[in-house]
Amino acid sequence: MTHLQITRPAPSNRGVVETHRVPAHTAQQDTVPRSQTMLALDFDPHPGMPAVPHLRIARDNTTGVDQWAARFAQAVVEVVAGDRSVTQLLRCTTPQVYADLSRRTSVLHRAVPSTQRLRRMRSVVRSVHVFCPTPTVAEVSVHVRQGERGRAIAARIELRDRRWVCVAIEFG
Repeated sequence: MTHLQITRPAPSNRGVVETHRVPAHTAQQDTVPRSQTMLALDFDPHPGMPAVPHLRIARDNTTGVDQWAARFAQAVVEVVAGDRSVTQLLRCTTPQVYADLSRRTSVLHRAVPSTQRLRRMRSVVRSVHVFCPTPTVAEVSVHVRQGERGRAIAARIELRDRRWVCVAIEFG
């Protein structure tokens, strides 16, 4: 009886090849050329990449940007809802962001005066996530809930003159 040598990658180790000898069947020899059954293949999907990736540890943010971003998000939600004056955000926004927030509040006031505005549910900031690509820049994503409806706010804040300033804001 003849034996065929089959080479395949080990299921648990990447790049490790196991070789097994199994009895050859005459039907298999007729359908598959012998050169293909003995061909050793490298099944490494990422050649040249390390087996263990280089990981870096995210340090705890000690600059206070997390707390500042949460307070800023709550203030923006209150301004857009008409509960807070937009002038309270003057120091912590760029002129472009301040103009956008002013435009949003003026549209709200023109649509429905504050005396006639009846709100069943207040908007609530549910979560604030902060990502700092550099020590002086932070990207903030906010989940806002109003009743059954969820909304999102994305903001980019930068450290300018030792204080955080919102340079861009998007509402979704």
